Amino acid sequence: MADRVIVAGGGASGLVAAIFAAENGARVTVIEHKDRVGKKILMTGNGRCNLTNMSDVRGKYYSSDADSLNRIYDTLVRFDAEKTRDFFRRLGLYTKEKRDGGVYPVSEQAAIVLDVLRSACDRLGVRIRTDCEVTAVKPRRTGGTVSVVQYIRADHEQNKREKKSTALQHKHKEDMLEYDRLILATGGKAAAVSGSDGSGYQLAKGLGHSIIEPLPALVQLKCEGTFFRALSGVRAQCRIRLLIDGRETASEEGELQLTDYGISGIPVFQMSRLASRAIYEGRRCEAGIDFLPYIENAENQIFDKSMDRNIRDFAHKTVEEFLSGLVHKKVAAVVCRQNGVASGATVGHTGVRKIVECIRMLADFKVKITAPNSFENAQVCCGGVPLGEVDENFMSRRHSNVYIIGELLDCDGICGGYNLQWAWATGAIAGADAALRRDRT
Repeated sequence: MADRVIVAGGGASGLVAAIFAAENGARVTVIEHKDRVGKKILMTGNGRCNLTNMSDVRGKYYSSDADSLNRIYDTLVRFDAEKTRDFFRRLGLYTKEKRDGGVYPVSEQAAIVLDVLRSACDRLGVRIRTDCEVTAVKPRRTGGTVSVVQYIRADHEQNKREKKSTALQHKHKEDMLEYDRLILATGGKAAAVSGSDGSGYQLAKGLGHSIIEPLPALVQLKCEGTFFRALSGVRAQCRIRLLIDGRETASEEGELQLTDYGISGIPVFQMSRLASRAIYEGRRCEAGIDFLPYIENAENQIFDKSMDRNIRDFAHKTVEEFLSGLVHKKVAAVVCRQNGVASGATVGHTGVRKIVECIRMLADFKVKITAPNSFENAQVCCGGVPLGEVDENFMSRRHSNVYIIGELLDCDGICGGYNLQWAWATGAIAGADAALRRDRT
């Protein structure tokens, strides 16, 4: 049985791992390189913390191969959404389920989720060291050591006097901490402000693990086209198809948000990891946007049989005005320009053919995707340590006293609480196993 467990990373997976290890008798130390633990938890669900989702997990996760996906689903059977709710209930946090299956704290405050996790750590005697960074791992057959650098923050009043906008950090001397088990829970590279700086990948690589290139996921997509500046700020209910090398790979429906650089919103986030990976592999990526999802076969619905009446009744209107009855006027204006229709041209003067071309474009507005937005804007990463390199309890197959959990692994889910569920599940399983597993001989 392990006595000393070190958890590198004080995020969702790390804190749960620490709690489960401590509950099973281990002396636990959490090493966190930010000034407090759990910063990313506070950011989730727009500050409301979508803890998990009661819906079927099949089809909600991505990994590099079918075997890895099956490993993910097996994990989420062992520690499912109901077990997550039970875990938080015994910590004193009650939850509620919404129509889409999403589970939130009753108060809908992410801060209370972090509060109960920190309280549990305090009660169990978990030592938390902030402003610290694990810089190296030296495993042994039955344990090992980690090199830890602590940072001392400069005095705030001194910074004010010296007119410095941020607190300085100075390296302190390096500590060597011994462990029986080490749990790497440092997160990926998404939202670096929360502490996910990618350092865990280097630690894992130094232990002999391979790394599938981490890429931004659940993120906005940059697109080609100068017209996006004119569309910035527009929101519209749309159906969006992702085309990779001309073949439809995914489709989503929901509120699209147009920005000055491209597209955003939940339906974009859901397909963004596929776009990120395709672009990284040098493949052509496009989005086909249907601005008229509420009209089935829009061209025929608008013009069939009533075409003459429409032209006659609206002949005096400009084409932009006519199309603004169907979509946001900024979108109508861009589509007119794309089809060579002058801003002041009337319906009567333009004619049916040109108007039909505009409506066809509204129903399938294709844009080339050039890149995902940066890691700083992403909610999670895709890629990481292959699942085949850890066992069913997330112990490294390279070193029998090291565990790898959470976002460091090659697993990412769609929006809706699925990524936090992966964090809770891997943390709970690895934490308990790290405390209870006997040393291998």
